[in-house]
Amino acid sequence: MAAQTIVITDLDGSLLDHHDYSWHAARQALELIAARHIPLILCSSKTVAEIDVLRKALGITAPFVIENGAAIYLPDKMAGHFHVEALGVPRSNLLGRLDAIRMKEGFRFRGFHDMTVTDIAELTGLDHEDAFRASLREFTEPLLWEDTSENLVLFESLLKKAGLEMVAGGRFIHVSSGCDKGRALSWLRHYFERQVFKSPVRVIALGDSDNDVAMLEKADLPVLVKSPVRDFPVVFHHNVYRTSGIGPAGWNEAILAILNKDRS
Repeated sequence: MAAQTIVITDLDGSLLDHHDYSWHAARQALELIAARHIPLILCSSKTVAEIDVLRKALGITAPFVIENGAAIYLPDKMAGHFHVEALGVPRSNLLGRLDAIRMKEGFRFRGFHDMTVTDIAELTGLDHEDAFRASLREFTEPLLWEDTSENLVLFESLLKKAGLEMVAGGRFIHVSSGCDKGRALSWLRHYFERQVFKSPVRVIALGDSDNDVAMLEKADLPVLVKSPVRDFPVVFHHNVYRTSGIGPAGWNEAILAILNKDRS
């Protein structure tokens, strides 16, 4: 039985431009995905409030993944709402442990819970409304690290002892517990194979930073999107596509190359 294709993608720096958050350079590939009825799954460090705005703008009806794999939102067309599959632990559970580590060790960092919406807007380049949506986190805490690289190594080891995990994203370090994008991909692969297509699934995954590595390594066709601010992360996979274009232009390049090859 032929495998059905799904596409799962990071947003900032991948489908969205790192600087202005535009997706327009990927328009041709987005139109091809829609024409072939391929599910496009947004998988980001963004909150549900942020992703909901984007998926409506793009006309996407597929499931989506919030906060680096912390929860999967599955549209229920009959009921008119979403079923939420939570993979991470609540943010309130993280903050106490995080603040205890900072207080004991004196690490210099700021989390979103330390910032105003204006602070978040200034750091991200988002307008005030979008920065407010970014602040509505349920499972994870983005941190702006303001300490040494040596202390970051110690910080990560202390997080692990406290049952927490960290991963570097496009702008922030993201702290969570029990989730990552790779686990979300595995859950979605099983969901599409068992409940949607009832056949094998081929997963194309696209990302540009360390917090995408777990997702990319579990994909069938991982795409590393070139970043304007960092080198490609290290991905252990036999079949990695590295784009020459940056951000959404590279995203467009990869999707067109892969999908048009399918038809050749």
